Amino acid sequence: MRRAMTTILQDMQQLAYGPPPVEEHAPRRTHHYPCTLNPRFRRAHVTGPTTESPVTRPRRHPPRIAPALAVVILIVGSLVAWYFTGRRRLVFSNELAAPIWLAVAQRAPVSLAPGTAQTLELPSGSVVVQWNLARPLSANQRPMGEELRGSAVIREKRGSIRRSATIRESGTAYFAPLITNASQELLRITTNAGLEGGVDCGCAIRPGASRVFIGYYRLYQNSTVRARDSTGRTATFRDLGPRVTAADGTVGLRFEAKDFR
Repeated sequence: MRRAMTTILQDMQQLAYGPPPVEEHAPRRTHHYPCTLNPRFRRAHVTGPTTESPVTRPRRHPPRIAPALAVVILIVGSLVAWYFTGRRRLVFSNELAAPIWLAVAQRAPVSLAPGTAQTLELPSGSVVVQWNLARPLSANQRPMGEELRGSAVIREKRGSIRRSATIRESGTAYFAPLITNASQELLRITTNAGLEGGVDCGCAIRPGASRVFIGYYRLYQNSTVRARDSTGRTATFRDLGPRVTAADGTVGLRFEAKDFR
């Protein structure tokens, strides 16, 4: 009876509203699976840049070798400069043709060969430097030539100080005749014979002797050198002033037998 009543009500609804809509396709059954991807195709986990805290990592400082090396070089350079400029040194040269004796302050004299120089340390304050010619000796041990000497007062406070022994000392010029005896007789030599200040060397030059040094003598424009042989004959070189051009004042003079009268 109930079923019949339900059927009658459905038929009445269809007549009133029309048949129910019919779906063209049945709804698909969907299945939900957990998302599992291949590890090779997983997305990388990317994070944005982060700022580093200034106190988390201490800043490294370069080694301080270069400044220390510069200081050492500066100190060494200063010491070298002081050694060469702060200390006083005398550089004395002998420009004569014979040895000299050199005395500095109260020190013992030292010998300085011709054409050489010597460096000496100087004490503080003013220092007196003296030199004198080591005059050659004759056969009877007498010094030949004139005394030649000089002196200087060193007042410079530092550095290298140069002085020298020359043929022009105290405004007076000197020369040194070098005698060659090409005759057969012993020769006795007189320098500046017939002039003021003529000096006999007190020596005898043997035959065949060459360029014998007989000391230094005053030089004039009309200086002379006279040779006398054992028979009393003489030969003379005159006006030697212009002929003396060497820095050490030497001049070579050759006496031959034909020169004597």
